[in-house]
Amino acid sequence: MSEVAIANSQETNTVSKKEWCAIIGGLIGGFMAILDIQITVSSMKVIQGALSASLDQSSWLLTSYFTAEIVAIPLCGWLSKGLGTGRYALWCISGFVGASLLCSLAWNLNSMIVFRALQGFSGGALIPISFRLIIEILPDEKRPMGMSLFSIIATFAPAIGPALGGWLTEHFSWHAIFYINVLPSVIAWILIYRSIKHPSIDWKILRKGDFLGVASVTLFLGCLEVILEKGQDKYWFQSTLICVLTVISVISFVVFLYDQLTCKNPLINMKLFKDYQYSFGLVIYAVLGASIYGTLFMVPYYLTMVHDYTAIQIGSVLLWLGLPQLLVLPFIPALIRRFNTKYLIIFGFIGLAISAFMDSHMSLNYAGPQMIASMVVRALGQPFIMVPLSVLATQRVKSEDAASSAVLINVFRSIGGSMGTAILTTYFTTRIYFHVDMLKTTLVSGSQEFYHYLDQVKNLLINQGQPASSTDVNTMAMSVLGARITTQAEIMAFNDLFLVMGVMMLITAVVVLCINKDFWPYSKKESQDE
Repeated sequence: MSEVAIANSQETNTVSKKEWCAIIGGLIGGFMAILDIQITVSSMKVIQGALSASLDQSSWLLTSYFTAEIVAIPLCGWLSKGLGTGRYALWCISGFVGASLLCSLAWNLNSMIVFRALQGFSGGALIPISFRLIIEILPDEKRPMGMSLFSIIATFAPAIGPALGGWLTEHFSWHAIFYINVLPSVIAWILIYRSIKHPSIDWKILRKGDFLGVASVTLFLGCLEVILEKGQDKYWFQSTLICVLTVISVISFVVFLYDQLTCKNPLINMKLFKDYQYSFGLVIYAVLGASIYGTLFMVPYYLTMVHDYTAIQIGSVLLWLGLPQLLVLPFIPALIRRFNTKYLIIFGFIGLAISAFMDSHMSLNYAGPQMIASMVVRALGQPFIMVPLSVLATQRVKSEDAASSAVLINVFRSIGGSMGTAILTTYFTTRIYFHVDMLKTTLVSGSQEFYHYLDQVKNLLINQGQPASSTDVNTMAMSVLGARITTQAEIMAFNDLFLVMGVMMLITAVVVLCINKDFWPYSKKESQDE
């Protein structure tokens, strides 16, 4: 907090223009870092062709970025203290822009993977920095407003990423998805440079850093992220690579935990876990991360696999996941001051559950237009979770623990999202096989229903120009029938995914309801203490 232009804002409960500029600059940086997680998804095929890579190889572009990003998050607190929050933010923004330009100049897949990792590492720190600035600068009663702004970047950026990437690639080229980072990053750089003081580098803090903690957490989170991202493709523990990474990750976690509990200057203040309210918030953050990233996985996957949607078409649906939040978020700070935070979170999770249940009865005619209603319900419910949850988790966090708090919250959110996506992906594959077998059993070869359906397909082929006497009609009919069975099995599997997601959100709402403690906002708590 001492680095910010006016250091006594916590005492006077006022926030200067320079401090708001610092917060806005941090939010813009965080927005671009989160946006770039998803923006390459829609352009993957084009980039794959340009770099002469296979689909499996090109998937490392996402894995390298996300892995480097989550590795960078725990280092944020230590480097911010040593370098200064402002200077560290400026370095990260500069590195992010530089890596983005290098990505646009990549000459092969390996160079692109390296540049994407650099981009993710630089951008990864911008997310907790933006969160930390809100905690450090804003007084208690203004913190919900800051958390509302953070909620926008955390949910709106991934929602518009695929659409924006698809539009840029279609109208310009895949290089444009990296050029777009330049202008917002320059604005963020200027805002932070002009609004935050930049004290000299504290080399003592850097030299006395918890290097064992840095090494162990890097191995732990890096290996864990690769396991979650690539486990499904490698058939999990049937792969030697996944087994080796799991052993390394477990050992690294044990070393990291021991180091944080015994080190004089730990990388992360683990004493924060003693606060029941904060620990409760972290767990719910992980569930929320699974919900956010699970939806961002299921909706595009369904629209692409079943209805062959383009990136822009998918984006037009996902926009409804972000836009309605802009109508709700301005009212959330006032609601936090008036109502028990616990019940706001419950209301939000019920909204997410209803949204998931709305998409759990899909059919072949259920596409983007039909999904918009569920996206709106989800968008209206999400702010009731993220903003109150952020206020709840940071309510008792001291200024000196702001860095550790921001790190843990963002790590739990990211890991929750990755684990949720990995579990849903694996479950989806198993449910497809289950439903294919079930449909084949129902439509038994030789039964009356089988011949009736087969005749319908043959007549359809003949009406489309196939010769009635052709010996290939029967083979083609069987092929079409098999494709229809697979498509129907995929739809049923997606229904199962949304049903599981809805049940999980409903269970979370019940768990929050059953919590014995009530979480009142600042004004209510103070009045009770008096």
